[in-house]
Amino acid sequence: MKRLIAVFLTLTCFVTTPSTVYATSIVSTSPTAGSVLSISPTAITIKANADLLDGANEITVTDAKGVRVDDGSIQIQGAVLMVGIKPLTDSGLYTVAYTLMAIDQPPIMGTFTFLYNSPAEMILPTPTPTDTQVVTATPNRTTDMFVIGLMIFAFVMLVFLSRDAKKTFKSPSSSRKRVKSASANKKFTK
Repeated sequence: MKRLIAVFLTLTCFVTTPSTVYATSIVSTSPTAGSVLSISPTAITIKANADLLDGANEITVTDAKGVRVDDGSIQIQGAVLMVGIKPLTDSGLYTVAYTLMAIDQPPIMGTFTFLYNSPAEMILPTPTPTDTQVVTATPNRTTDMFVIGLMIFAFVMLVFLSRDAKKTFKSPSSSRKRVKSASANKKFTK
């Protein structure tokens, strides 16, 4: 009986203890953590697995020097936290620091980084006309002859196989005569 009570109390403690299985976690980020970008993002988004509270979440983006590059306009749409980004001009490692708070859940805090490589000065090439000749495809005679030869061979094989099939199916099968054994005809008498 004492053992049964101990098992019952242990199970009750495990069931009623808050678990981290149900804690808020990040589903996805944009840009992806650790990604290398060549185009400046306009916003940073973090998607959680639960709806987030209004006013309790934070997200900041800083460059390699520690200067904030986000515009401070935090938006929350259900489970998505988003902040706008000023146009990035300097290449380097950018750090996103966040605090996510969902209803009846402990807050989660963390950081992730992404690398931005600013494009060098872009020079657009000017189109120049060129003289090009249109090349028409010439048929390959060897391939054509090979295919025609295969078709003739297949036709000849079809004729021979059909004649062989006619001979096989028209000839009567040899009838088997049943040989009765001598012991089967004898009657046993006592």
